[in-house]
Amino acid sequence: MSDAQKLLERDLHGQTRVLKQLAKGASLDEVLHTLVDVAEESRPEMIASVLLVDEETGRLRNGASRRLPEAYCRAIDGTMPGLKMGSCGTAAFTGKRVIVNDINTDPLWEKARDIALSSSLQACWSEPIIGSSGNVLGTFAMYYRCPRSPEAIELEFVSNCANLAALAIERVRYQNSVELERAMLKTIVNGVPDALVSSNLDREITHFSRSAVRMFGYEPEEVIGKRTTFLYATPEDHDRLGEQRFNLDLDENLSIVEINWRRKSGEVFPGEMVAVAIRDDDEKAIGYLGLIRDITDRKIAEAKLQESQNRLVQAERLAAMGQMVSAIAHESRNALQRIQVGVDVLSYEIEEGSDAKEDLDRINRAKSDLERLHDELRSFAGPIKLNRSRTDLAEVWRQAWSNLAVARRDRDVKLIENIDGVDLECLIDEFRLEQVFRNLFENSLAACEDPVQIDVDAQLEVVTGNGKKGKTEFLTIRVSDNGPGLDEEIRERVFEAFQTTKVKGTGLGMAIAKRFVETHGGTIETNCDRPTGAEFIIRLPRS
Repeated sequence: MSDAQKLLERDLHGQTRVLKQLAKGASLDEVLHTLVDVAEESRPEMIASVLLVDEETGRLRNGASRRLPEAYCRAIDGTMPGLKMGSCGTAAFTGKRVIVNDINTDPLWEKARDIALSSSLQACWSEPIIGSSGNVLGTFAMYYRCPRSPEAIELEFVSNCANLAALAIERVRYQNSVELERAMLKTIVNGVPDALVSSNLDREITHFSRSAVRMFGYEPEEVIGKRTTFLYATPEDHDRLGEQRFNLDLDENLSIVEINWRRKSGEVFPGEMVAVAIRDDDEKAIGYLGLIRDITDRKIAEAKLQESQNRLVQAERLAAMGQMVSAIAHESRNALQRIQVGVDVLSYEIEEGSDAKEDLDRINRAKSDLERLHDELRSFAGPIKLNRSRTDLAEVWRQAWSNLAVARRDRDVKLIENIDGVDLECLIDEFRLEQVFRNLFENSLAACEDPVQIDVDAQLEVVTGNGKKGKTEFLTIRVSDNGPGLDEEIRERVFEAFQTTKVKGTGLGMAIAKRFVETHGGTIETNCDRPTGAEFIIRLPRS
């Protein structure tokens, strides 16, 4: 084998080493230094160097060298390409190969001759490294310590080295740009508060963002490769969206759809979703991307707003009703008084036990019912101004029980108190709350068959608030009976006005009770979990 063939074989082996480094994903610094090593091993008398064009400034920066003197490398680092700036500066400026056989005499080294000669460099051949788009990426230089001119095989070698360097520079820069874009995309995706879930065309999950992890509670490894069915609250929604949104036969629909989703814990929550098809560069669909937003807080806020609006409307209606009731009561008071006077007079003239006496009694009861209706309407619709005082709550319900003595006459009835050790003193309007307990006791007496047992249980609850609110003490009073209880339909409407199960009754008692309790800053509700009898739970702040 001739020397030329051996040299060519070494060159090919060297180029293969460089390509392997590139294929392994080595850094640009590693690849370029391998290229320099290969060149210098092939031609020991030659000193190789790679300079790179800085993408921002356009200046030449040291890329790779092994044997160039350090002082020389420092001197040429940051050189601006131009004519007479040495072989590399000129090659980078013109984009053409520059051959300088003798640095001592060549005018291209006019501005850099001294530093080269002081470093014992006598000849330099520089090949511009040209990118695929024609831009100059840098230079590959072959230095010699004595003047000399190149042979054809050496020019081919320097050209091949420049091409390898161009391949390495563009490949690594492309990889770096891809990694940068990937990192930026990952940062953006992870920074989006909404869940991002991508899938293939079979709706098998391929990506599950950090927000999706927080929202659904699954780790990515738990869901990747699985169909998205388990994320939906109902399989029907999954199938319906498969027909309406994840369907390539239909035009793309970017409108927001609201459905219910299911977390890993089993909790169902409302969410909004926008879904799009993922397409490659040829516009071929390769998957789907869903953007899901948890709207639980918004739903709660909307519900509270709607509740506030309803209360405002109700308050306005009550105010109007209160004015109307007051006007009616005022106009009818004289008529009721005249009826009462007539009843009283006739009671002296009509004989006891006669039919006329029974008719008169019915008139009197009707008048009393009408008066009671007026009173309850005023309590329900009129403005409430509490007259608070520090009172023992037990005394309030005992007074209400005492006032029902007539209703309890000839009945087998017991009131049992379970209040041992509970301080029941609180700041209340005892007249208003007496009406509350009276309504509860009357309802139990009307609903229960003898023997009747009504239990009143009391306990103190302490609720810890946030910030300056500190702790709030509540008295929780449970009033229960041994009657038939309340069915679901009645429970749902028990506090609505004009709802009653009594043969005689206005249906305002519990609505009035609820209004009185809430005016005190408390709550009243039914116990849905009680197996027998009815139970009402009242919570009142102690102060």
